[in-house]
Amino acid sequence: MKPDDSGMLILLDYDGVIVDSAQPVLNETAVFCDTHGIPFDLDLSDFDRLNPATFTMLAKVCGIPESRHREYGRFLFDTLQNETSHIPLFSGVKDMLQDLCVRHTLCVVTANHVDVVRTRLAHEGLQDCIDTYFGSNRPGTKADHIREALIQYSVRPECAWMVGDSISDIEAARAGGVNSIAVSWGWQSDGLLQKHDPDKLFDAPADMHDFFKTLG
Repeated sequence: MKPDDSGMLILLDYDGVIVDSAQPVLNETAVFCDTHGIPFDLDLSDFDRLNPATFTMLAKVCGIPESRHREYGRFLFDTLQNETSHIPLFSGVKDMLQDLCVRHTLCVVTANHVDVVRTRLAHEGLQDCIDTYFGSNRPGTKADHIREALIQYSVRPECAWMVGDSISDIEAARAGGVNSIAVSWGWQSDGLLQKHDPDKLFDAPADMHDFFKTLG
């Protein structure tokens, strides 16, 4: 599928944009640390310390030794894959995806594994709303995946938007040459996101939904 003359290419982060995963990820990180005797005292405000906002960076921030990073990543993958139905979508996101996929091309660009994302969206009946998934199982950075999507869909950069909840998503949008949208309902705070000057900043899915409807 390719956008028509009026459609946009919308690239969506998964964690913190589509699903409210911050607390579940923090909870499972605490379990991993407790199992391995690693002190754990983080809360949600510590997500502002992540750049990039990835599981590997979270492991570094909470003091998991580098020798255990692969094990930690595997633990999170297995846990989130098995418990995906329990990670809620943000209110309004399901309606937004179902509506916007009719007039725009939607892709997921995430640091998570594609299998986790696809399984969760299939559980909600949303798998057909997403055209392509760019995840951690593909080589390259988010910026690389953004550029790959532009080529794949033959879209001009000004007609593409990267939607993320972290400063690293804003940076990836810039590096990939597309418009940046930051959302304050995810992993990182409104104040931190504002300091990095995204092209747009939204506080609720409904506001972003309205914005993209006007572009159609």
